[in-house]
Amino acid sequence: MNTYTYTARNAHQPEKVLTFTLEGDYLKVSLTGLENNLPEMVSNVEDLEGLKGQLAAQSGPAALRVLEGVSGPVHIKDVKVDLSGEDQDHFRITLWKRLAGLRAAPVMLDMGEIDNPPAAKRFLEELRSRQESASKIRKFIGILDYWLGWIGVALLAVILIRRPSED
Repeated sequence: MNTYTYTARNAHQPEKVLTFTLEGDYLKVSLTGLENNLPEMVSNVEDLEGLKGQLAAQSGPAALRVLEGVSGPVHIKDVKVDLSGEDQDHFRITLWKRLAGLRAAPVMLDMGEIDNPPAAKRFLEELRSRQESASKIRKFIGILDYWLGWIGVALLAVILIRRPSED
């Protein structure tokens, strides 16, 4: 199997490191150092507070299960990488976790300013190239590929059914 590995390191905090491995149609995030730096890399404030509380309340094996859920293989069609900043040196990645084949929740990791933007650009090019040739993972199109979309459809159906007819 053809693999491609990229290690992202923060330019100002060298201990803040994530390793991404592309294997076929999947991306795996290495847990190396992740357990120490995850709260700083999660960019969504709501996720951050929940994650801090969860990791503080449960140590050891429970925390490792949470981290394994983040790092588990994600289909490359469910990955979005954003390089921004002056020299495209700010690295963000969004991974969509799936539950029963539908997108359930995004995991957003923000590495901040990275130390090797050219390597990040090559990783992004490789990811996009693989995304173009990857097998489809979607069960449905548009909003119906998300659990939230199905919940909305169900709520709408309940409202329409329960609403009295106005004759």
